[in-house]
Amino acid sequence: MNIYECFVCGAPQEAKTCDRCRSRIRGALSALPEQYVYLSMSRQRLQGGGGDGRSSTRLRAPLPGNEAVLNLLGPAARQGVIDAQDQVGPVPFMEVLWGWSQALSEERALDPVTKNVTAMTTRLTAHLPWICEQPWVADFAEEIHDLVRACQKITMTEPRRELLRGVTCPSCELTALVRYFPGDWAAECRNCPSVRFDRHDYEALVQGQARTLDGVNP
Repeated sequence: MNIYECFVCGAPQEAKTCDRCRSRIRGALSALPEQYVYLSMSRQRLQGGGGDGRSSTRLRAPLPGNEAVLNLLGPAARQGVIDAQDQVGPVPFMEVLWGWSQALSEERALDPVTKNVTAMTTRLTAHLPWICEQPWVADFAEEIHDLVRACQKITMTEPRRELLRGVTCPSCELTALVRYFPGDWAAECRNCPSVRFDRHDYEALVQGQARTLDGVNP
């Protein structure tokens, strides 16, 4: 049996990318089409002038929308950025997906994919098992996760996480169960992607662990 260090997190396991990291990448890709819609709906510039408290109209013509949104929705530079200080804000949304989609198509000899958010995320998700075998998957994961976080910060859709104290995961036996708001599950384990509980099963888990503790400490 071969043991590898996960290309993304470095954890020792049997695959080149661990199940937890695979699950996180897949989840980030699945979130992008919806985030693109929310981002497009957030073009309107907030009222009240510039962020420094001064009226932006006195210094320069006002932008036609939210600068952060326009940057993400706009095109990338025609020439490569040669200095990190030349990049203002994150790389545009479509260019992140397009760059990775093109690289995938070239390396796997695939027909070019349409430059459409749904088409590109579907293509990348379909080939995720192969992507997770490549040494550059850490760069891929970082850019996809950064894109999701950049969008969520603007669209104010980042889930709020609550640590469920006093309850241990039945798989890893660590206090790592959390609940996300909004979310589809009453509890999920941060370490075990397959461990998820609906409300009924989570309540049963809490009651079972409580009875165990009562038996140990009468």
